[in-house]
Amino acid sequence: MKVLIAACFLCACVGSATAQGASTAKTPVHKSASTAVRGECVAPVGLCVTVPAGWQRLGDVFEDLGFVVAEPHAGSDSAGWPQMTVAAIDVPAEKSGGTPTLDSLVDIVLTPDGSFSSVETLQRTHLVVNGSDAEIVRVQLNGDAAMPVAMEAVALIQGDEGLVYSIALRCAPGDFARLEPVFQKTVHSWRIKQVEVVPESKTPANQTPPSSAPQANKPQINSSEGSGKK
Repeated sequence: MKVLIAACFLCACVGSATAQGASTAKTPVHKSASTAVRGECVAPVGLCVTVPAGWQRLGDVFEDLGFVVAEPHAGSDSAGWPQMTVAAIDVPAEKSGGTPTLDSLVDIVLTPDGSFSSVETLQRTHLVVNGSDAEIVRVQLNGDAAMPVAMEAVALIQGDEGLVYSIALRCAPGDFARLEPVFQKTVHSWRIKQVEVVPESKTPANQTPPSSAPQANKPQINSSEGSGKK
């Protein structure tokens, strides 16, 4: 379980910035965060959030159970852009058979993974987001000589049936104060959108189905939009 959770937040993944890239990329100064937003979803589970309209979706991660969006900075590689990762994590049960608490999952997130010399906790908050328990932790990721390399804010939101929804912002220290409100807006926008089920075709076996025959069924998520409940 430790490997699974740590990989989601503190390890490099497809499209996520390296610590060095996040701190050294030469980027133009962004005076304020964009207020225009758009919706983005993790389609297989119906997890949806709003993100800044000008941010680019860099791709899916965690076997299509998450995605990465980033704020473009002209003239620099996308690996160094401020990035936000949104994902649904199927958390395995503990050896005792119980379900891990959000507190225990945050403790795992705070464990250094080898990419940084230390992880310094700046703030840790428990709150209720759209009716669901959540933990938000803000950390400073340090490199050699305990110098700050990147800043990260991670929200873990308790779902049903062993699912935990995560939203993580990582950026250079100089960008954090500007982008932290963007992260907060995304966290508070999370919702579970009902995934539509395509009915099975009832065409007899000895007949050729029409070209408009529906495709194979998609999974059903029994939840109402905005509630976060299944």
